Amino acid sequence: MMEGLDDGPDFLSEEDRGVSPRAVNVDLQTDATLQVDISDALSERDKVKFTVHTKSTLPNFKQNEFSVVRQHEEFIWLHDSFVENEEYAGYIVRN
Repeated sequence: MMEGLDDGPDFLSEEDRGVSPRAVNVDLQTDATLQVDISDALSERDKVKFTVHTKSTLPNFKQNEFSVVRQHEEFIWLHDSFVENEEYAGYIVRN
């Protein structure tokens, strides 16, 4: 896992924490929403950081809204992790 990936507060509820805290099963057949907005690009020396704003009505989260700062390299790591694992193949719907 990349350095800095776990530097934010613990957003998952008690029941959704398990052996792998980053892997959570979510029922997408409900009316719950998950909205993620990535903004506020900030260049610091040789690194670019973004603020990830999340709003959700999913019961898996302790809070309905939260924000974390992530580095560009973490998005590359996430992309590569999805590409390398066929279990994550799927559709991405943009709003």
